[in-house]
Amino acid sequence: MKLKIKNTQWTKDKVSFSIAWKEAWNNAVNNDGVYVFVKYKEKGVWHHANLAKSSGKAFNATNAIPEGFSTGSDKDLAMWIPDTAKGAFLFVQKGIEKDVCADNVTLSIKIDEDADIEDMKVFGLEMTYIPEGEFEIGDPMGTNGPRNCLYVYPNGGAYKVVSEDAIIMDAKDGYLYCDQDNERSRDEVPFTIPASFPKGFKAFWYMKYGVSCQQYVDFLNTLTRRQQQQHVRSDISGSNIPNYYVMTDTCEERFRQSIVVERKGNSTTEPLTFYTYAPARACNAIAWKDTAAFACWAGLRPISDFEFEKACRGPLPSVPWECAWGSTEIGRVDTFSGADGSGDEIKVPTHGLVNACVGSGIAPFEAAAGKTVPDNPGFEGPVTCGLFSFTRHEGIPKRLNDGAGYYGNTELSGNLWEPVVTFGHPKGRAFIPNHGTGELDADGLAQVEGWPNENAEGTGVRGGVYRSPDATYLCVSLRFAGCHAKKEPRFNGGIRVGF
Repeated sequence: MKLKIKNTQWTKDKVSFSIAWKEAWNNAVNNDGVYVFVKYKEKGVWHHANLAKSSGKAFNATNAIPEGFSTGSDKDLAMWIPDTAKGAFLFVQKGIEKDVCADNVTLSIKIDEDADIEDMKVFGLEMTYIPEGEFEIGDPMGTNGPRNCLYVYPNGGAYKVVSEDAIIMDAKDGYLYCDQDNERSRDEVPFTIPASFPKGFKAFWYMKYGVSCQQYVDFLNTLTRRQQQQHVRSDISGSNIPNYYVMTDTCEERFRQSIVVERKGNSTTEPLTFYTYAPARACNAIAWKDTAAFACWAGLRPISDFEFEKACRGPLPSVPWECAWGSTEIGRVDTFSGADGSGDEIKVPTHGLVNACVGSGIAPFEAAAGKTVPDNPGFEGPVTCGLFSFTRHEGIPKRLNDGAGYYGNTELSGNLWEPVVTFGHPKGRAFIPNHGTGELDADGLAQVEGWPNENAEGTGVRGGVYRSPDATYLCVSLRFAGCHAKKEPRFNGGIRVGF
């Protein structure tokens, strides 16, 4: 995770900046890109700046830059602006793989002429493009596969998604099905997953990494004090904040959550300034309302559990009990060389397969069974976003080394739970993949038609976490908590959203 945006200059109708990121690509499989968006400050309050134009056509991995915009000094760089005009996607031209470094990238923006602008910022999120196409969902082992995985009833293996048409789930020959052993899986069959629910067949963009602590700090620092309170765990209403580790409501680090605020001398009305000493580390202690708000604030959207499996597996046949990198092979990171959480550290061991953060600490269900000593003592919490791709070990294929899904998204197995909208609950099936407006309500909540609200009904998590005791809890098709709606924060949950 090496994205850098700097040298921002702005007028009321244009903003320019420099941008750089590592290992950009645009090949026959897909491309990566950076989604950039703009916020401006007026009368002490930050607002979203809409772009002046869209590209006016669907994305096709080729340059679609509107008049009045510029990709700057790097002539290999391309741009596409969706009809929402909340942000722009920057990516390299077809056939190119390189480190991007571009000056004077320029966006035309649309702000009221009488706006009294005090400041302007450009934000960016690295993304990968998941192209349209068929894929398999579930596990070929069916009833002998991971818990609550999908399969073709009664024992037909993984289910092929061939369109966005409605799908009926039922215990009938040839139908999509999953065993139900608890409320974490699904409600009673039969039911129909409507055509409006994203099945993953259509193309979409998905964050290459989970949201980092610095990205969450950037989000918090553009909110009002009232909105900020909604998205931290500590009481931040007073001038003194003794539990200054605001995401865990403590006065010391827990679960490697590194976001803090000044302990004393704060205003009681003005927005607080938040900080992090591990900026590149994946941000945990997240509730669904935080995920939805971040997506809305950026002009993006949550993804569905179907889309999560598509991002992991791609068009390849499903493999029994596979992790996101397409096999059951796994190598746990033990520690780091360099400043932990900086984005410059490397994984240790420095040889062999090291591609996952898993098995550290005691999982809640293990604690409930009386376990008191972890199998793998050491750090307990997430690692830096993209850590496993920073170094490549001899003899290990790239995807396996990086712990990456088929399209290049990293840490989809392990590290932190991936938030999804589930088909297994009526409020999840009612999901409409509208994109965020860029603005939150006065309480800091996302108010987007068709999204699960702050109560989290219709949501779940996928992918396994740093507390998962072994690789069986990191499987692509595992739905251990796929329908586990939880309003409260998950100390082992993160944020990753899409477009």
